[in-house]
Amino acid sequence: MTYYSLELILVFSLVILFLASYFDIKSREVPDTLSYILIIGGLILQAINAAFFSSFSQIIFMPIATGVLFGFSYAMYRAGQWGGGDVKLMLGLSTVFTSLSWSNNSSFISLFINVLIFGGLYGLFGTIALGVIRFKKLIKFLHLYDAAILVSGAVIMYYLLTYLPEPINFLAAFAGVIFLSMRYIYIIAENLMFMNVPVSKLTEGDWLASDVLDSKGDKIIGRRNIGLVEEDIQKLKKAGLKEVLVKTGLPFVPGIFLGALITVILGNPLLSMLLSSFSAQV
Repeated sequence: MTYYSLELILVFSLVILFLASYFDIKSREVPDTLSYILIIGGLILQAINAAFFSSFSQIIFMPIATGVLFGFSYAMYRAGQWGGGDVKLMLGLSTVFTSLSWSNNSSFISLFINVLIFGGLYGLFGTIALGVIRFKKLIKFLHLYDAAILVSGAVIMYYLLTYLPEPINFLAAFAGVIFLSMRYIYIIAENLMFMNVPVSKLTEGDWLASDVLDSKGDKIIGRRNIGLVEEDIQKLKKAGLKEVLVKTGLPFVPGIFLGALITVILGNPLLSMLLSSFSAQV
């Protein structure tokens, strides 16, 4: 019975993440209500589970889970890579994924690894897909040697996959794909992820492309890694500006959802693959 109650808690978190992903894709803003439901709901459900079944195994490591998941996401937020909504959701997940066991589908360690790997893959291929969609603009920034790099990379990937043993071949090919993609991701991020946004539609956390200056060249507000705060938006409105250039990015909540979903269904596939390979060699 304890097993099924924990599964229900995990499903609860996935439902919240699915809804958050929908809003993040649609409006690039996650309602705080969803984050609070995940945080408070996770705490309440874990407490009920512990009290009803007299088992505290799922909450004893919750402080460590919070330190890892929230600490990492907050560092990403301060670095300007994640939004505030991502941080709140990761805090909520630290109340649900609290197991220290690598093989458990509620392991915060597995969740952390899966969000990094599969969330990173989502960001990687999502950015590349954006470049394909906006190829007419992207091609202006590409050169002939970019095509040569792409062809050479494809040949190298083929030989890595063909002649290296599993799973080393897949890991090497994966690392190669990331390495080859860096230039294209940089070009896309620096040239295709900007848009003019009406000041009336700005929200907290939006990232300015650069400092905003008035007609005299004086700074109204400066660009910062954590994005706009409400005070900044009010200053822009008082300055009478109609729109500002904002740097956009892929909504990352779907990447967090993907990492959580894989954790619940598969646990830690990377670890399983490495252990399976090691066992086969032994």
